[in-house]
Amino acid sequence: MIANKADYLEYREADRCANHKKSVKANMFGDYTYNYLNLLRKLEYYTNCKSDVLSKLYRKVLYIRYKRLSVKTGIQIGINSFGKGLGLFHYGSIVVNETARFGDYCVIQSGVNVSRGVLGGDEIYLGPGAKVLENVKIADHVIIGANAVVTKDIVIPYSSWGGVPAKKINDRGFKFQRMQ
Repeated sequence: MIANKADYLEYREADRCANHKKSVKANMFGDYTYNYLNLLRKLEYYTNCKSDVLSKLYRKVLYIRYKRLSVKTGIQIGINSFGKGLGLFHYGSIVVNETARFGDYCVIQSGVNVSRGVLGGDEIYLGPGAKVLENVKIADHVIIGANAVVTKDIVIPYSSWGGVPAKKINDRGFKFQRMQ
């Protein structure tokens, strides 16, 4: 969770690397997912770190922009839900409940739904159309395949899961490729 300006800058840099961007600055035209991610991080920073009157007013403006871009992209991720290095490569129908918490360097593909109370570790890959039901815990380095429905806790790190309901497929886990 972003607790100060240094954390905010670290998260922005990790998100840039995770999304394979050359610059931390958002592209004003066309790159909606990266713009959404930058706006999400700025809103997290102002929510967690700033409490003066002017900052609260600016936070409201950020929140309105965040909600509008959420409607435009189809992405709805609650603030403080993901650690640094969140990979968003496609927009459209991504819903993560605001009570869900994940670690660093996770990737979310399109069509993903994450219910309330979900706790995920570091480096989790959520494939296209994956669904994670309420109060599920997911270990580190887990791949959840396309259209899988996770109904129970996944406690085995470095594993791949798929199907309805999700079952273990193999012992190949997810290792995020960080670019410099």
